[in-house]
Amino acid sequence: MSKIETITFDASEAKNSFGKLIDAAQRRPVAINRRGRRVAFVISPADMEAIEDFYLGMRAMEVMRGSKSLGVKASEAYLRKILHAKN
Repeated sequence: MSKIETITFDASEAKNSFGKLIDAAQRRPVAINRRGRRVAFVISPADMEAIEDFYLGMRAMEVMRGSKSLGVKASEAYLRKILHAKN
């Protein structure tokens, strides 16, 4: 599996060039480093939606594998719970 190509900003550069960082995040994920360590990422709304879709799909598969007797109502309740979870 290959890594996703990112643009990297130092934390001070990110602070001083926030507009540039936001523009860059529309093209690809932006990694923010502080003292040589990666501390954050900024991603586009489209990338976030793709991550959420993938995550929810994986969670649904886990539920399906874990309990074959899970009914429709329980499945709907579980999906509503994770969709509205505040992480």
